[in-house]
Parts: sequence; C-alpha cells; structure tokens
Amino acid sequence: MAFFAALFMAADAGCSAQVALEAGTVSSRTDAWLKWYVESGDFSGVVLLAQGDKILFQKAYGLADAQVHSPNRIETRFRIASLSKTFTAAAVEKLVREGKLRYSDRLSKYVPEIPNSDSITIEQLLTHESGVGILDSEEIFRECLSRQDLLQRLAKAKPLFAPGEKSQYSNEGYFVLASAIERVSGESYKEFLGKNIFAPLAMGNSGTACRDLPDGRNAYGRVATASEEGSRPLPYNEAALDGAGSVYSNAENLYRWLRAIDKNPEFEVSKLEYPYGWGKRKYSTRELIEQSGQLEGFISHLAFYPKEHIYAIVLSNVQSGFANRIASDLEAVLFGGTVSQPPAVTAVTLGERSMRQYIGGYHSKETPYKQTLAIRDGQIAMHWGSDPFWREMTMVGGDTFFLRAEYAQIHFERGADGLVHGMVWNWPGGAHLSFEKDAISANPPPVVPGNQ
Repeated sequence: MAFFAALFMAADAGCSAQVALEAGTVSSRTDAWLKWYVESGDFSGVVLLAQGDKILFQKAYGLADAQVHSPNRIETRFRIASLSKTFTAAAVEKLVREGKLRYSDRLSKYVPEIPNSDSITIEQLLTHESGVGILDSEEIFRECLSRQDLLQRLAKAKPLFAPGEKSQYSNEGYFVLASAIERVSGESYKEFLGKNIFAPLAMGNSGTACRDLPDGRNAYGRVATASEEGSRPLPYNEAALDGAGSVYSNAENLYRWLRAIDKNPEFEVSKLEYPYGWGKRKYSTRELIEQSGQLEGFISHLAFYPKEHIYAIVLSNVQSGFANRIASDLEAVLFGGTVSQPPAVTAVTLGERSMRQYIGGYHSKETPYKQTLAIRDGQIAMHWGSDPFWREMTMVGGDTFFLRAEYAQIHFERGADGLVHGMVWNWPGGAHLSFEKDAISANPPPVVPGNQ
C-alpha cells in the first residue's frame, strides 16, 4: 500500500499503547512546568500532549499579539520553522513511491544549477550530507526573493564539504529539495503540500508563507530580553525558505499530522537509520523522533514516541532559551522526573565606555557564521552572519554575559596586553563555540544606531 494512501486512511483510527498515561497527572506536571517560563516572559504559546486519540493536555498561554493584548488560543496559528522539514521529506517520499523520483537520483537531474549536483543524491539532501553552500546575506532574511534568484545565489555559494563526507544541518539542502519537488511535480511547493497533505488531512489552518501569514488567528513573534518588558516585538517577520521553514500551522493540525504518521504501517521509525526530516533520539529508555524549529520570534517542537503512540506539540511566539529545555523537560512531564526552571540572572550595570571594548567582528574555525557585536539602545547586542536581527546581551559578571534569547553564556578572553582577543559561547547541554576577534584594538569602533 502506498505511503500516503495508508497514512490518510488510518489517520483517525485508534491505537494501542504499551504505557497508558494518566491525563490528570500529565496535565498537572505540564502546567507546573510551564508556569515558570510564562512568568519569566520566556514562553507564550500553545502546548498539546496526547496518546493515540486521547488528548492528555492542551492549553494556550500568554498573548498572540502583545501590542493589542490579544490572547493565544488553542486554534492560534504559529510559524513552525524547521518542523516544515517533516512535510518536505514526506513530499519527497510520496514522489518516490509514485516512481517519479529515487533517493539515489543525482541532484543534477532536477536542479543542475547547484555546485556538485552531479555528486549529490536526493538522500544526501534529506540527511544533511550534501555539503551545499549557505545563503547568508541580509536580504535573504528580509525579503521574499524569487525561487530563481535564490537558486542563482546558491549556485555561487561555495560548497561546505564534499557530498557524503559528513553531516551538517542544512536549511539550504531542504530548500533545494523543495525546488526538486516543484520541478518533478509541475506544481509549486505550496500547491503540492496543500493538495497532497493539508487538504487530505483536513489541516485547514496550515499552509506556507514566506513572511506574513494570511488573515486569521495568528501569533506575532517576540524575542526574550533582559529589558523590563521581558521581550521585544520584531520589527518585521523573518523571511523563510520553502522546504526548510515556511510552513505555518496550529496545535490541532499538527496533532493530525502526528496521528497520520503514527498510523502509517510503512513508516516504522525503529527500522530507520535516520528518519527523513526528523531526528532520531533516545534520552532515557524510550525511542522517539523529534524536530524543533526556530524563526526569529518563534520556537516550535514536535516529539513522537512510536511504541507508546505519544505525541507532544510545543508552539511559542517568544524566542528564548526555553527552546533548549523542551526536549528533556517533555520526558519528565510525560514519564516523571525533574523539569527545568528559567535561569535567574542578575544584571551588572556597564557603562558605554566599558562596553566598547567588547564590540566588533568575531570569527570561528568551528562555524561558517561570523558574529558582530555592537552597542544598541544602551546595551551590547549581537547578530549572526548577515542576519539583521540583533539580540541583547546582559553582563552578569567579569567579562561574562548572558543571552536570554538562547540561554547562552558568553565569556570574553583577554590576551597578555589586557585587550579582548576572543570569546567562548556555552549553551545548556554542553555545546560551545570559540571565536577570535577580527581586529584587536584599544580604540574600538563607534556605537551603531539603535533601530533595526
């Protein structure tokens, strides 16, 4: 039986589970967990937890639009960022099952503009092993550029590594998959998902959008800061790439999506070395697949435990380091354990003259993305690469800062001359990156104006 035929026919069927969760217990744990993040200003959104056809918990928190004080509701739509990849992978799988595409096909057959396309397979794009270059210019984040323009830019980007040499998460790779889907099917990515996934599954609150969602109950993004307001609204929405991050949806629609995946008899996660579009995990004794997403002002997370038929959906219109806590906290909420709490941070006042020693450009051997630090609105702020969205950093100790948007701690390192030579970033969970300052000088560059 074809993948999508089985998926849609069985989407509303019941299921059995090895472990039956009790709704009251899960509900009380979840609400207790989330209230701390709501009070700290680090979470605003919707959470839905279910087992099979039984919803264990669903609740909306905070404001969908803080400027007019409209609340989030269960039906509120969010930008779901990289959760889009699960739909892109399913679209590719449908074309494979119809005989229109093969995982072993070379990319040159469909998108020959991309460097190394003769050596890149469709499967390598799905598993982030293609090595395609990166799109890193300010207009990429600001503007909804045409597919052809984006492909021309990517054609000029230097490949990161030889295809198959290693795996490195790639939004550009999934954008290329969206282009292949369009050329194989003769339909736009938006049309293909609408006709083959959203409509058959009655996902009426789902679709694709580069920046602004169509009229309806929509959430508007904010970024957590150390300001009195707790978060700041976006000056504009970040542009999203089709295939990688352009899908919007709500919790109820994503529940339908997880149910459909669960009931497809040919989608046996335990037998897949790498479930396309997802990450395969095992935090304790239970196997799961998950995907998380982040666009400026939004975070999202899907988790699916195939043996227990458990689904978790977390959607937020406040971008904060809460995103780094969701995966492990869900395990504790569902199966028992200790959940995290938002970090308590005491800010150290720093004058502009002292701030200037930290600002400037930084580069790293561990990532192709550079960083720029500047003084904006009386605070040190940073942004990645050509990304135009600035994020505030709060000083918490000697040469040590905290970024609430990511819960990252940044420590600046000095040389024998006493000047700042670099910085080390540390995130919850142990990830870290080291950066060297581009120009070391006792006379730092001037302050950048505050408006984005």
